[in-house]
Amino acid sequence: MRNKLIVSCAVMVTAFLLATNPVVAQAAHLITGGQIKNNSVTGQDIKESSLGAVPKANALTPLKSGQTQSGAFSAAAGDTASGYLGFGITYPRALSTAIADDKIIDTYSDPHPAKCPGAGHAARGYLCLYFDYHNSVDYTYGYSTDAPYNALSKSVGVGLYAVVNGATPYIDGIWTVTAP
Repeated sequence: MRNKLIVSCAVMVTAFLLATNPVVAQAAHLITGGQIKNNSVTGQDIKESSLGAVPKANALTPLKSGQTQSGAFSAAAGDTASGYLGFGITYPRALSTAIADDKIIDTYSDPHPAKCPGAGHAARGYLCLYFDYHNSVDYTYGYSTDAPYNALSKSVGVGLYAVVNGATPYIDGIWTVTAP
């Protein structure tokens, strides 16, 4: 009974506030869409929005030349002792131009301090793979200019392969790419 009384009081207070609030009262006097004659409002009658770009719209435009983005990668295989670990990276923002295959750098087996100085950094036109864990794998290489990665006008990612050299291979780390 007490709960019903509290809920009833809350509903009455809310209804009172809505009815007596000046903002709500004024809203009742505004023009509605039903009051406007079709085709009577033109572009000149509408003020330009001051909101700016839609936040999610950035994901639809390619990363500008010289801009950098990063993400995580990982791959593993059970008890295999040979073959490849295959995995892919999909960029959050596409690149206008694909990274050349010879500019995909495995910093564990072939460091390039000038091109890949550390996680979060890559020279323009390079994709750098920075490893946190690297077990039973010789090296990692990739493709971004071959099918299926060249099927779109924008580069949306790369396919990567790690060459296995022992049991229980696994890798993971951070990738960083800077748009060409």
